Amino acid sequence: MYKKFINALSMLNLLGQAIYSLALPIALGALAAFLLTEYASAPSWIWAILMTLGALMGLYSMVKYILTATAGMDRMKKQQIADEEQKRDKEERQARLRDAAKKSEDTND
Repeated sequence: MYKKFINALSMLNLLGQAIYSLALPIALGALAAFLLTEYASAPSWIWAILMTLGALMGLYSMVKYILTATAGMDRMKKQQIADEEQKRDKEERQARLRDAAKKSEDTND
């Protein structure tokens, strides 16, 4: 249950950061368009250009983040599996050594 909870939290975090990476460039484009139209007397069509650029940059950023994050998660899972295998191998070697030591004690008695 603990691992499921942690996995759910990590997926929620990934989703939140993906939404943030999508929304931030759009918001910055809107802010820039507002400032340009209000204070620099730019034409109103600048809104369309900056919002489109913001959406495209946000999509690119979101996709790049998701691909990077999932690749990192895959690496982490592979490392966990490798660590578990090493631990299991170490325990098996220790068990064999204990058995060999017991057998040698039995033969010496």
